[in-house]
Amino acid sequence: MSSFDPTLVPRNGAALMVLIIARISTVHQDLRSLADQIALCERYVRDRYPGPVHFDPIQSQGSGELLDRVELAQAEAAVESGRFDLVVVEDLGRVCRRNRAIDFCELCEDACTRLVAINDTLDTADENWRLSAFFASFKHESGNKDTSKRIRRTLRNRFEQGGVVQTFPYGYIKAPGAKSDADVCKDPDAEPIYEKWFALLEAGASYAEVADWLNAQKVPTGGWARGDKWDGRMVARVTHNPILTGYRRRNERMSQRVNKTGRRRSVKAPADQRLMRHAPNLQFIDPARYDRLIATLAARHDACARGRRAGTPDTRAGVPKKRTVWPGQHIVCGVCGRLFYWGGHGQTDHMMCAGARDYACWNGATFDGDKAGRQVAAAVLAAVESLPEFDDTFRAKVEAAAGARRAGRDEALRRLDREVGQAERELVNVLDAVAQARFSVALQVRLAETEARAVRLRAERADLDRQPDDVPVLPPVGELKERARAEVGRMAFCDPAFGRLMTALVPRLEIFPYRPLDGGAVVVRARAVINFAPLAAPVAGMALGGLITRVVTLDLFDPPQRVAFRERVVALRDAGLTERAAADELGLTVTAAQRAMGLHRLMRAVGATDPYVLLTAPPSDDGKLCRHRHPRYEFRPLEGYPVHPTDVV
Repeated sequence: MSSFDPTLVPRNGAALMVLIIARISTVHQDLRSLADQIALCERYVRDRYPGPVHFDPIQSQGSGELLDRVELAQAEAAVESGRFDLVVVEDLGRVCRRNRAIDFCELCEDACTRLVAINDTLDTADENWRLSAFFASFKHESGNKDTSKRIRRTLRNRFEQGGVVQTFPYGYIKAPGAKSDADVCKDPDAEPIYEKWFALLEAGASYAEVADWLNAQKVPTGGWARGDKWDGRMVARVTHNPILTGYRRRNERMSQRVNKTGRRRSVKAPADQRLMRHAPNLQFIDPARYDRLIATLAARHDACARGRRAGTPDTRAGVPKKRTVWPGQHIVCGVCGRLFYWGGHGQTDHMMCAGARDYACWNGATFDGDKAGRQVAAAVLAAVESLPEFDDTFRAKVEAAAGARRAGRDEALRRLDREVGQAERELVNVLDAVAQARFSVALQVRLAETEARAVRLRAERADLDRQPDDVPVLPPVGELKERARAEVGRMAFCDPAFGRLMTALVPRLEIFPYRPLDGGAVVVRARAVINFAPLAAPVAGMALGGLITRVVTLDLFDPPQRVAFRERVVALRDAGLTERAAADELGLTVTAAQRAMGLHRLMRAVGATDPYVLLTAPPSDDGKLCRHRHPRYEFRPLEGYPVHPTDVV
């Protein structure tokens, strides 16, 4: 029987605490391999240590390249806790790959925890362990790369020979056990469908119109489609697939590793990596006709695409789709509750409700997003400038809010203390059960869940403990104004930090459709809730909460003449001028003055002070706001909508 050199001594003076890390890469691997790895590590330790040993295995299923795995974070937290004397793995790649594996070894060294990788003959007790870890990490990375190259080489060759037949769009029948494209045939029923499909596109129909026709004809989406109904995106995807002309393609895209997380993203493959194979038995459309249509579609959609025109770069290349310029992805439709996105009715600088875009909302009105953002920012500045100094009454409110927060904090701390104690007792019980039952998947899952809950509760308690329990000193209002002028006044809409600040200052920004009392175009108004607390110091801001708020209404449109000049026309008429004289005085036509007076009389008849009225349903006589008339339309508001503007507080 061999022994550890140097000899291991349990730091708790009783049992040797050993952490075992086991991992398999994919769902295609046998789960029993995890138990095999754990058994190997346990046997390795027991053959070298005669005393009592307590094993804690961490099992995972995922690529070793992924550096944001939960199990890796759990392993690092377990090592940092100082509970373990030894970490044992089959090889260093079971922990993770690349330089992060060496970092894990150094983490063990910092925690005075020994690490042994059996197959890599790595032991951090050896003064030369870094060289061994480097070669082990290099070996695992090189092995992965070589395996990837062999797989790509095999798949390229088999594709060129007609193999690698996996999924196909609608219209193709793949026989069971098919090994090549010769075993795939066309569905005869799809011939007239594709003929009509391309005829519609050639006649100027949109992808969405083709999808409507396919759904009306009850055409199936195909055996490999996720959805059972056609939509515009699916039609576009199939239309641009050259398999319809009898050419199979492969390697249009490739995966690229993001080194920070180890995850991969899809990017366009280089031209020399793309493959094309002629399979005439799969042709539905004549290639010349197909090329003409694709060129026509590209020209038709050229103005709506970024970076597609020659010599024009994609200004959003490499930017995550979830990151947008404020107020994008912040303004909410007051009719259906969905966000407004950039791009409305072919105008990239305008914003449109996502529900209207998907025919789930009738509010199809758009507005200039950049202009709206500047109006909101100007409204924030104006509201800040109008803030009065904090009086004794307001300070009393802040003190009361701080007292309520202090009481809630104390109660939350007592609750968390109880829950932390309960979690720790449960953790001890589970550890005892694991020690008695040896390896058990159910117990390991329970242990991981209990540890995660205990960590979460401790972190929540620490956050509460860091919060001050005294009444903060409110900053002078002049200081708030200076911060607003410096941060909001710079109007740096492309700066993500500016967008985060505006999102905090304007936590609620909703758009509602309005229309003049006498009819006309539908316009939109914004109701913004402004919260000034983020301008205060962090401590004071926590105390202020929502105590300093304003609700403002903004017109995101230029009013027509009859609305803009109504009050002045009425004043001149009350002064004794005729409509013609009033029009000459204001530089208007007589017709404009007459319409202004007509609107005023209508407002007086209904007792209104606002020339606009809120729309609670789509107008029946508007030629532009007609989404609700489309067969695809189905009003589906989000939960809690619709609401009335007076409910926005």
